[in-house]
Order: sequence, then structure tokens, then C-alpha cells
Amino acid sequence: MKKALLIMLVVVFAVSMSVFSFACQAAPAAETTAAEAMAEETMAEMDVSDLEIVYIVKVDGIVWFDTERAGLDQCAADYGFKATTVGPPTADPALQAQMVEDYIAAGADAIGVCPNDPGAIEPVFKKAMDQGIITFAHEGSSFKNVNFDIEAMSNQVFGETIFERGISDSGETGEYIWSVGWLTSVSHNEWVDAGIALQQEKYPDKLDAMGYAEGADRFEEQEDTTIAHDKMVELLKTYPDINQMFGSPMTTMVAAGLVVEEMNLKGKVFACGTGLPITVGEHLKNGYVQEGFFWDPWGVGYAMGYIIMKEYMGDPVQPGDAVLKPDGTPLKRYEKLDMVTNDAGGLVIFGQGLERVNLDNLEEWDAIFKEYGF
Repeated sequence: MKKALLIMLVVVFAVSMSVFSFACQAAPAAETTAAEAMAEETMAEMDVSDLEIVYIVKVDGIVWFDTERAGLDQCAADYGFKATTVGPPTADPALQAQMVEDYIAAGADAIGVCPNDPGAIEPVFKKAMDQGIITFAHEGSSFKNVNFDIEAMSNQVFGETIFERGISDSGETGEYIWSVGWLTSVSHNEWVDAGIALQQEKYPDKLDAMGYAEGADRFEEQEDTTIAHDKMVELLKTYPDINQMFGSPMTTMVAAGLVVEEMNLKGKVFACGTGLPITVGEHLKNGYVQEGFFWDPWGVGYAMGYIIMKEYMGDPVQPGDAVLKPDGTPLKRYEKLDMVTNDAGGLVIFGQGLERVNLDNLEEWDAIFKEYGF
């Protein structure tokens, strides 16, 4: 909570140096450099132990978000600030918004959300920003009222890579289906948009079984394995030419493996999409799912904490910067940050974090996730 006082002191100091420079009429460039140097030194010496970060995930108790929490907690331990990761018991946008309100009242320095519906969060984020609270998001690249949204990599690249893998398995003909957690899930829908656009441009004989009407060309499974399972069974029975299933939420690929096994579709219907070694590993071994795509959630949690800390210190990251560990080592996949401004004017920061798990590297990724405690 010391940030406002620090900024005030730095501003007063800078103004004082400017007045002194004008009065003396001597070497203004050198004096400005001295002022900047002292301001930078003050920032560098800032104690971040008072920084309190709250990150609100889509729903509590999901392995993915537990791993993000571990990364954020490690960054907090490395640099000495406080971090809390929480989530509603169900994927409810209204509950997420209420949690933001609660942490505004509690006086958190930074509040972030992995949104179920960005529209529900925008008003409370504006309220937080108006009170000087840092706001941030993950999987929320459409936000306006944020200091930044962090993505592990380009959403377009992620969606196109998933689709190309599907083509390599099921071929350039037949039909496919693709899921999102919610029709309001920003990143999920951007992946599907990218995949469908690639299909229409490059693979005209591979068709979306659900058609191409906006919003009806994908199915919503509410990040629930049972719902995903039942919807895929229904769609496979309705559209017999389906030979490829894509999934944006991890729950889809867990369900897809079960569906392929139960309906005896191995080698006839293929599946790939978002998945971790700990969620799709057995399906990969059995040949029911062909590949899982992800970004290392531990890494994005760590990067999130570092970027917030820099924002709090008044020294926000710049394009080309790296996420650094205390010893100066860059965080893998975040050696060079890219930045874009979205259509709403919000800042989106991303690394190069696309990962994939298949039979060739499953053991390697299993070992990594065991180190994370899973």
C-alpha cells in the first residue's frame, strides 16, 4: 500500500530537480539524467513486501488453475510479495464479479481475473482502477479496464496449430466439431475462430459439422466433463461424417477419450485440443486422443506475478523485456515479451508459450508436472 506515497515522493523529487536546474541555468541535460537516475534507484530499492495480489480463476479446484497458483506462489516467494489465488465453486461470472468487489473492499493492491464472461467483470474492474488498484487478466484479451491482460502466446497461433494437428490425423475431408467452455470465453472463441478461418481458407473439403452461423458453429460444454461427454455423443450420432473432435477446455479432451473408447471409434474419430499430461496422458497412451496443447500454467502464473510486481513498482515491462527470476535468469518461454493493443484499447502482453504433449514427450512432461506437485 506504499505505492502512492512512493510515487508522490518521486514526483516531488523530480519537480524539485527541475526547479533547481532552471534556477541554476547549468547543464540541464545532465541534471535531468541525475533526477532520472535517483528516481530509478528509489524504484529499485522499493520494498514489495506490502504488495498484495489476488487472482480469481474461473472455478476453484481445477488442476490447471492449481498449477497457475503454484507458479504465482513461487514468484511471490522469490520476490517477497503476497499472492492469493481463489475461485468460485462453479464457473459463475456473477460470483467472480462479487469476489472482485470483495477484494476491492479488502484493499488488495492488484486484482486479476481469468474470466468466465468479461462483460460481467468490466464494471467492477473500472471501479477498482478508479481506486488506484492494479487490474489484470488472463484469457481476457478483449478487456478495456485492465492494466494488462497476459497470454502465454498468440491465440491465433494456438488455434491454427490445433487445427493443423487434426488435419494430420483425420485428413482433409470429413467433418469436425469444436468446443468452447462458454460462448463468452474470450480465448476459447479466438482459438476456434482461428481454426475455422484456416479451414475455410486452406481445407475447403473439411467441414464444420455444425455449420458456419456465428455462435452456432461450436458447442458450449461449460467446462464440465459430463456435459462435454454427452454433447459429443449426441453430435456424433447426429452427424455421422464427423472424424475429428477439437476441444478448447481441458474437460473436452478428457471426455473425448471416454467417448472414443465407449463408442469403439479408435482410428475412426480423432481428438486433439487443450490438455495437460496429467489430464490426457492415459488417453494418449491408449490412442483415444492424439495430442494435447497447452501453455505451461506454472509459467504463466510466475510471469503474471512478475509483471504485476513491475507495474506496482512503477517500472512496467516494455516490449522485448524478459520475465526474470531473482538471479537474472529469464523464465522459459517469456524471454521476450510482445505487446499489442486490443480493439477496446486494452494492453495484451504475451510470450511464446505454446506447448504440446504426445506419446513422444509424455514421460518428459509427466516428470515436470511431478515437480509441480501433481
